[in-house]
Amino acid sequence: MGNDEMTTQPTIDTLLARLDEWGTKFTDGLSELRTGQDELRKGQDELRKGQEQLRNDLNTGLHRVERKIQILNDDHLTTNADVRGLEVRLEKLESASLVKS
Repeated sequence: MGNDEMTTQPTIDTLLARLDEWGTKFTDGLSELRTGQDELRKGQDELRKGQEQLRNDLNTGLHRVERKIQILNDDHLTTNADVRGLEVRLEKLESASLVKS
């Protein structure tokens, strides 16, 4: 081994060691990034499922409210018809009462 080789070999070994360190750090960072992306995808999937469940719950709730409004409307119309029937009967009674007087 010549003098130049003895001088440059430790430098080359150091550079190679540094490159190995950087490669390991890069690989580890890439692995962490992939793990983070997987976790993000899982979180997005859970969020979508939650949104779908919320949508279904809201639709069910709105359907119930709509049905209750229909029932209240029907009850209101029935009550109005009953009141109108009572008014007609009252008018007949008043008319009959006036005729007798």
